Amino acid sequence: MPIYFPIHTTINIRSFMMLAAMSLCSSHVYAADKPVIIQVESTAIEQLDSVTIKPSEQTYMPADTADILTSVAGANINKNGPLTGIAQYRGMFGSRINVQIDGLNVAPAGPNWMDPPLSHIPPSQLAQLKVIRGISPVSAGAESIGGSIQAKRATLPYGDNHHITPHGTVSTGYDQNNQAYTIGGQVGVSSESDQIQFNGNIDKGKDMQAGNGLNIVPTAYQRHHLGIQYGHRFNRGDFNLGYNHERVDNSGSPALPMDIIYVKGNALNAGFQSHPDSNDIQWLAEVHSMNTDHKMDNYSLRTPPTMLGMMGTPLMKRFNIAHSKDFAYKLHAAIPTHSGTLTLGTDTWMTKHQSDISDPNNSTFAVQNYNNIKRDRFSVFGEWKSALTDTLGIQTGLRYSRVHMDAGTVSARGFMGMLGTQINTLANNFNASQRNQNDNLVDLSLQLTQKLNDNLTFKIGAARKQRAPAYQERYLWSPLESTAGLADKRTYVGNVHLSPETAYTIDAGVDWTSDRIYFTPHVFYKRVKNYIQGTPVTSGTAYNFRKSQGNMLKGGGFCTAHPLDPFCVPLKYANVDAEFYGADAGFGGNITDKIALDGTISYVRGKRKDITDNLYRIAPLNSTIGLSYYADAGWSITTEGNFYGKQNKVSHTNTEQKTAGYSLFNLKGRYAINSHINLTAGVNNIMNRFYQNHLSGYNRVTKNTAGQASAVATGARLPGEGRNFFVQAHALF
Repeated sequence: MPIYFPIHTTINIRSFMMLAAMSLCSSHVYAADKPVIIQVESTAIEQLDSVTIKPSEQTYMPADTADILTSVAGANINKNGPLTGIAQYRGMFGSRINVQIDGLNVAPAGPNWMDPPLSHIPPSQLAQLKVIRGISPVSAGAESIGGSIQAKRATLPYGDNHHITPHGTVSTGYDQNNQAYTIGGQVGVSSESDQIQFNGNIDKGKDMQAGNGLNIVPTAYQRHHLGIQYGHRFNRGDFNLGYNHERVDNSGSPALPMDIIYVKGNALNAGFQSHPDSNDIQWLAEVHSMNTDHKMDNYSLRTPPTMLGMMGTPLMKRFNIAHSKDFAYKLHAAIPTHSGTLTLGTDTWMTKHQSDISDPNNSTFAVQNYNNIKRDRFSVFGEWKSALTDTLGIQTGLRYSRVHMDAGTVSARGFMGMLGTQINTLANNFNASQRNQNDNLVDLSLQLTQKLNDNLTFKIGAARKQRAPAYQERYLWSPLESTAGLADKRTYVGNVHLSPETAYTIDAGVDWTSDRIYFTPHVFYKRVKNYIQGTPVTSGTAYNFRKSQGNMLKGGGFCTAHPLDPFCVPLKYANVDAEFYGADAGFGGNITDKIALDGTISYVRGKRKDITDNLYRIAPLNSTIGLSYYADAGWSITTEGNFYGKQNKVSHTNTEQKTAGYSLFNLKGRYAINSHINLTAGVNNIMNRFYQNHLSGYNRVTKNTAGQASAVATGARLPGEGRNFFVQAHALF
């Protein structure tokens, strides 16, 4: 039997008015971090476990879905371009975060994660984004060593009777800074048993301006999305079947060696969820298949680099054609027992990757970056959830996963002299290595939730989680920067003999909620054995190849004269020891019936344990605080501050640069014309401050193809967006 935790059981007129205003006009809605003044029919464990953000309730929605993670305690994003947000949670990012769309993982086509998972769902197609706080239960998915984030696509409702009823939503907006516009939504018809909808999204933006008023090139983007979904409601469950086509064209990523020329993909999905009686088994089944093509280059949107070591300093033009396929499914059965619920499940994720580098001016040049990569994961789990007493709940689980990986043989041609000899040696060594690898992963989790009184609940959890190497970490055979978006200016080589990462985590949190205030602090510690990290290579073929290449790129025998310069020294993925620790919290309250304050604060520390060094790309101490006024007439206004501390605990291994602290201020307003139409407007970065977010990559671009210089020097960290006036609207019918 679940634990029901009534936060408050009565409603008065003053409380009802505040609740109505917040539901119409709030800037963001938290599942656990927002004060609720009506009875909540939900378990205490669920109340503490997650934060849910709904785009339709935001005062401002950015173009990149990942950007809204910054409003969640402990969460953040790594940015390499306008649509390339890589989710970060408590210092871990990339493939260490279990990001799911509609319950399943999706595979980025780009080996440098130009299309990270959340980029595959535009904000206008998003129903909600859920971040599991603290330890992720085993039922949330495999390889969740860094946490779990779940995105859900928007679907239109079923009707109330047999009559066909039209439904729809429309979201649109304009940003002044980069002259960006967006329009998207869903339109369809439904009855009480059938539903069909069409999805669409178009958005486009020009180059972004930094706080100094200069353009950051190239940061223009354009994207469109089309889809169709059918749903049928049975007496005991819902079935859905859908198709989605997405395309991104000519979009900049100045922190990476190349820009997006196109990403085009097609996805099929189907699912079924039963609606059982209280004593019946609840079934959940989901499946999807996606096929994505990706082209990138270093000359269509930017000026390419030059080979200074070559006579006449010729341009070094390159383009990369990448392709990915993935297939995923899951089947869960939640079985009621006399003492709680036992959930059993199985899921699979099978991916294929191909990436080839060419020279548009030299047909004899070709490098098989990744050839016929396969990464298949098969997993089973069991999880038990129960109320041990009237105030004590437990959730515990065990998951076993087997990850099989393999890669085809590789080759390179078009290199001359010593470079040709060295890269052929690297290819031959890789082809002779043990490319077929299997990893066995075991996840364990235990969480206890104790209700101390009507306003205070305590939670503590412990977990052992594992992650197998990503294909980039295992199969990058020559020194390159195709590293799933690390964007640290370093070249890497893979290691087929990597062991899985194993993390041991402890997390403790408190949920304190009264009629007027809330406070949800968590503290955590994570020790990671066999953490995968690039380590310097100062001898051997990979090092010699990079030195020869560096001499050509820098000119003047640069790497011969400076053999230990980071530009000349590749990093090889290796297993090391690491740890993460910190704290984060949501907080706020109703100052009066019309004035409310809410915010978050987050701190994480990540460092190596085998040597004295810090881990790369760790967010500094940061906080967001908003003060809102809610009027009876259906409008609200919010002043918001974003505060980031300096980050001087940087990775020397990754030659990471320190960043200064900064503060940004935003002003946002929302007006509910009626129950169907909301308008929002405001200005972000009111002071037009020039700042550098520590999680942004380093600029690689001197100027675009039109000859326009970038606002930031090559090698410096990319700045954030300057002042931006915006207006957005959301309507439903």
